[in-house]
Amino acid sequence: MVVSGIAATAVLLPSATASAAQAPVPPRTKVSGTVSHVSNTDYATAALGTASTGVTTALGAKSLGKPGAAPAKQGEYGTAAAHVAVIRAVVNITKAIVKIITNAIQNKQNREGYVKSLREGAFYDAGQKYNVMIINSSNKYSFSLGGLVYDAEGSGIHGKYRILVFESGTFTNKGDGGYINWAFRGWFERNGMTVNFRRSW
Repeated sequence: MVVSGIAATAVLLPSATASAAQAPVPPRTKVSGTVSHVSNTDYATAALGTASTGVTTALGAKSLGKPGAAPAKQGEYGTAAAHVAVIRAVVNITKAIVKIITNAIQNKQNREGYVKSLREGAFYDAGQKYNVMIINSSNKYSFSLGGLVYDAEGSGIHGKYRILVFESGTFTNKGDGGYINWAFRGWFERNGMTVNFRRSW
């Protein structure tokens, strides 16, 4: 299956581990797309054929992903609530991502450190065997990825970032670079703003 383009709005459900996110997905599914502009709600939800789920937590909430958390307040470091809109989750790392975002808000983490934390968290919580790409959602980019096991957008501090965990493929950043805009880890060769990833096994 090859998927391209951007579609539908994310739908918040009480838990990021909803059955739709756990539907069986062929391990070598190939996903492709080009993003020329991403608004606050644009994502490849419908194109991927899976329901989008979300987890939101506000500072002071007793548990990560608690539904009905207090409304977020805007401040110097962005919104005071962690939110992860999940598009695909073959590996379940959403709670770990929410925790990273929540900690970043609480500690007023700088943007570069935050992006690196997302990268490291996704890499280790997915079992240290998949490639990881973190990209600023407002950037333009294109990709063709094989074996996509996690796709989500995290927000709550420093804007929104797309989190991709996958086996192999090619990713091109057509926007600004630097750790404030993207970070990646895995098995790859980089040529300018294009990164070619290979499987770890």
